[in-house]
Amino acid sequence: MELVPVLEREYDAFFALMREYMRELDAYDPAGAESDEDFERRRRRTLEDMEDRELLWIVADGARAGLLMVRSDPRWLKPEETVASISEFYVLPAFRRRGVGSAAVEVLLAEHRARGTAEMQADILRDNDPARAFWARLGFETQMLLTARKP
Repeated sequence: MELVPVLEREYDAFFALMREYMRELDAYDPAGAESDEDFERRRRRTLEDMEDRELLWIVADGARAGLLMVRSDPRWLKPEETVASISEFYVLPAFRRRGVGSAAVEVLLAEHRARGTAEMQADILRDNDPARAFWARLGFETQMLLTARKP
């Protein structure tokens, strides 16, 4: 198991896989499915804002098994500390239930421990119970619930 940085020439492949992932997430998104236009906007905005953002391939047995997007930022009230946030984490269905996702997270945590990262967070959609259970098994605890509505 390894995490491999996505090269610029691989961005199209990365975002194609991410689009598959987003379609899978539509079932858990209370706001509804993301349109292709919205996804292209997401892609463009992501690539315009790559500072402190990592795009990573999850590689298992020499094959791409998924993707990961992480952003590291100074903690708001303690800027000397770094907080990393996993905004996207996807394991292809063929690699699920084989320990690939857990191993990928453990590799990521080890890398960030070595960097001195103070905390690792993971973003989860409210209704995605399988993801909530996955992250809880890895020791992640709910810290905050974000609420939203239209004005």
